[in-house]
Amino acid sequence: MRHSLPGLTSRVLIMWLRELGEGGFIRAGIVRECPRVVEWELTEKGNDTIPILMSFLAIDTKWYADEVFEDSRARTLDEIYPSSPGCLEDHTPAL
Repeated sequence: MRHSLPGLTSRVLIMWLRELGEGGFIRAGIVRECPRVVEWELTEKGNDTIPILMSFLAIDTKWYADEVFEDSRARTLDEIYPSSPGCLEDHTPAL
């Protein structure tokens, strides 16, 4: 996860994950002890926030494209997240 977000330090990532866990949005499951590998998953509460977050994303990519994208071109969520089995397509709001 950290490698997909340039500039994100391990310290900040751990802090965010801890806060999300304390808030009940995610939970950690230890996959392997040595070396320690942790897999994070959304809780029911976390899953319930997806439609809200996708609505914010849809607004930002449409109305704030100049701040979101280097080319300043507005995009739909379907352009950003093409539909595929098991994707977030069920959570995409209609705007």
